[in-house]
Amino acid sequence: MKQGLKKKKLKEDFSKKILSNFKKNKFNFTDLDLLIDTNLLTERSGEQFKKFTLTYKDLFGKEISLRPDLTVSTALKYIQEKKNKEEKYCYYGSAYRLDKEGDLKVFDQIGCEIINSKNSKSVNILINSILEPLKRIKKLEVILGDVGLFKILVESLELPARWKLRLVKNFSRIEYFEEMLKRLETNYDLDQRAIKLDTKRLKDLEKLDTNTIIGGRTVTEIVKRFNKKIKDPRDDYKGKKNVKIIRNFLNIRSPIHKAENIILSFFLKNKLSNLSIKNYLKKINRINKEIGKKYSINFETNFGRNTDYYTGLVFLGYVKKSSRITELARGGEYNNLLRTLGHKKDIPAIGGAINLNELINL
Repeated sequence: MKQGLKKKKLKEDFSKKILSNFKKNKFNFTDLDLLIDTNLLTERSGEQFKKFTLTYKDLFGKEISLRPDLTVSTALKYIQEKKNKEEKYCYYGSAYRLDKEGDLKVFDQIGCEIINSKNSKSVNILINSILEPLKRIKKLEVILGDVGLFKILVESLELPARWKLRLVKNFSRIEYFEEMLKRLETNYDLDQRAIKLDTKRLKDLEKLDTNTIIGGRTVTEIVKRFNKKIKDPRDDYKGKKNVKIIRNFLNIRSPIHKAENIILSFFLKNKLSNLSIKNYLKKINRINKEIGKKYSINFETNFGRNTDYYTGLVFLGYVKKSSRITELARGGEYNNLLRTLGHKKDIPAIGGAINLNELINL
């Protein structure tokens, strides 16, 4: 009983200090809704929330969920309040999730979000605000990643458009993504009989009236799609080569101060266009210059992909004792999330939260 009261008091003390720090950085405290329309989570926000969200039906039969994630709750608040300018939110509350066994887990979180900012320093402001309360923790480690780099890599590869789309779209689905690489490596999706059949169908279609409607499309539209499909490059060697490049890229790990040079060298070595990547890496370089000396930060290209709404930079603060990793803080950029939740357009956003339960356990 005494231990429980002590932890409660610690949690309150930590929360006050952290919120005070957020407010110094111009974040405004906000109360977030405990309940969320399940449709917003399952139909718009990706499959990941379906697996661990606690849901029930209200008196009118509408399915409601306990919030599994405070970033989503903050994004919904921004939309509901019809904001159109930069907002800097901070919050304190619990997230509710079901684990693999179906047991309910409660995470007490304190975090902040910057939504719709045009300031290039917003990323650094957010990361620094989250890590600053943890800086006195011994052996604190930080992992930095950027899922946006993978999209640039894929766009620079000589691959059919369909494969580029698949790889980027399914990057967060790690097991399925691995299956896709194996298929690409062996050109499993190529069937010569299907290619010959496509060619024959194209010839038959070209004989028809171009305005004829088949399956909701005009013959002109269908012919155009067939031509694109047939002309798509289908080179076995390039499939294997590109899979090797992807795997090697996802194995890059380095201290943050070396990350920019290592990634640029990787693109150069593999004869990939580096114009986009040079500009994109400026963000990582700014983090290194402004935050890198304060913390032990490692950059990993394979980090952060298991949350499907992250679009860019991602980070994790943790401590390691023996073989156990304790996650203390996590966050990232989510520039597409607000539109998927109902906003009229994509807007830049980044957020992060500290796990108070783990912080107190330390």
